[in-house]
Amino acid sequence: MDFTLSNYREYIDLILQSNLEIYSFKKFFKKKQKPSQFVIMRHDVDRKPHRALKMAKLENQMDIIATYYFRSKPHTLKKEIIEEISSLGHEIGYHYESLSDSNGNIDLALIDFKKNLDKLREFVPIDTISMHGRPFSKYDNRDIWKSEHNHEKLLNEFGILGEVYLDIDYTDIAYINDTGRNWSSNQSNKRDKIISQVDCDFFDKYDLKKALKEKKFQKIVFQIHPERWNENGFSWVQQYFFDSVVNIVKKII
Repeated sequence: MDFTLSNYREYIDLILQSNLEIYSFKKFFKKKQKPSQFVIMRHDVDRKPHRALKMAKLENQMDIIATYYFRSKPHTLKKEIIEEISSLGHEIGYHYESLSDSNGNIDLALIDFKKNLDKLREFVPIDTISMHGRPFSKYDNRDIWKSEHNHEKLLNEFGILGEVYLDIDYTDIAYINDTGRNWSSNQSNKRDKIISQVDCDFFDKYDLKKALKEKKFQKIVFQIHPERWNENGFSWVQQYFFDSVVNIVKKII
């Protein structure tokens, strides 16, 4: 059974055995000369932040540093959890969805973005950002940067080092993600997509573990949504059905 913390520990073990240096996005963006080998552990906290905390504690026990992107919604913006994850050495980033929340109005979206960024910064430092895909919204939140303002200038004004979809060249990076509760980037992924020449779609956890064990990749972004990773049988089944329904609706859309 995949998507349990026990399985996640196995993935981490295999990544550690690869001897690739583990970066946060903040550390990666600060590097003028990008590394030729690395792993970035990325977590999008879309809901159920208590599960993100469990994952963060597990990573801390294994000497792993990850980046956690938090939405600004009341059900995820939990001060105590965010501060505790940060205290474990992990980076906290902003998982923005301002254009969706502003019904496509870029000027209002930029105001919303700053308001929520400032709110998060009351808890912890925020240096990097990642758009939230919002599959049921007709707006792509990355389009907030398509205003008459210069993208880099705006990020500088907000004190942001980079946006993980717009400011990284993924051409030779293995972008491994669990979107839609599977390991195939295109199967259930509506917006959280990148352009890469690296084939890293896997049929199941055994294929993924085999690739990691064989050290197939030298550059990895490992994107995980903590909400779907847990050991509790009832919660696991509940999340399974939730993900399945979401995937069906995505296909209909």
